[in-house]
Amino acid sequence: MNDRRYLHWLARSATVVGGALFAALALTASGALADSPPSPPARFAGTVTLNGAPAAPGTTIEALIGSATCGTATVFTSGNESRYALDSPALDPAATPNCGTDGAAVTFRVGGVPAAETGSWKNYQLNILNLTAGGATTPTASPSGSVTARTPGAPVTGSGVEQKAGDNPVLPLGILVSVALFGVSTIILKRMRQ
Repeated sequence: MNDRRYLHWLARSATVVGGALFAALALTASGALADSPPSPPARFAGTVTLNGAPAAPGTTIEALIGSATCGTATVFTSGNESRYALDSPALDPAATPNCGTDGAAVTFRVGGVPAAETGSWKNYQLNILNLTAGGATTPTASPSGSVTARTPGAPVTGSGVEQKAGDNPVLPLGILVSVALFGVSTIILKRMRQ
């Protein structure tokens, strides 16, 4: 093989390898980001009273972080108690930009009335928080032998580590190698034309 044909073959090979490497890295990066599970929500649960009485079934409960609504639920009854179970989503810049980050203060509204209690956003445990809104409540004794209400469990969390685009150290190196291969092929082709 003469020098000219060898250089031509080398330039084409560098272009093909660089393009294939770049495409593979792009697919790997987008696949890794698409496969990352979303962060689980924080779950709040407990009893609900409104104006000194158990809240009516169907009453709306809102969780707020700052002024953003970060989760809603409705009151249900269990035995003689009004209860709620609410999932407050994790921070997602696209879908829930002002919501859950670890330790964020969460306030609640019961039927539009601010609740006296506040919670702390934690998605690794069940946050038991009994809500009272409006007037004062008086505790009621439950009859002996009554069935205890089942409190919803904590949200299921993933076991993997969330990976962001900037977390993959191979991606920048691969892009650099791809660009270098394209550059080498361009230089070789320019020299062949001289």
